[in-house]
Amino acid sequence: MYFLTEDLPLVDAVLSDDIDLTQRLEFLAPLDPMLWDRKLVEAIWDYHYSWEIYTPAAKRKFGYYVLPMLYGETMAGRIEAAADRKAETLVIKNIWYEPGIRQTKKLNKAMDSAIGRLARFNDCSQIVK
Repeated sequence: MYFLTEDLPLVDAVLSDDIDLTQRLEFLAPLDPMLWDRKLVEAIWDYHYSWEIYTPAAKRKFGYYVLPMLYGETMAGRIEAAADRKAETLVIKNIWYEPGIRQTKKLNKAMDSAIGRLARFNDCSQIVK
């Protein structure tokens, strides 16, 4: 097994079962390597994703820059968010959940946490939903 020296504490935590396995929600970038093989993503999760940035607005199904949502081991939906850096505001334009995904308190908490991380990543101190 090969890993970076600075990752040794993480490796030790995993091997000792002392790691937080709380189900998280993460937004994936449109060009994330996990999405490179769209046919495989569709076969595994029954999740069709198309990056619509180059699609004419009238032909878009979702939005200009939509991020897939990975919740635990499930492709749960997608989110369209835009950072207004001058106003330091992250604007949530829309959220779409996949069929069969229930919006539970646990999912909503995970969503709020992921949105907070996205806001911090974009240097936004405010979130508008």
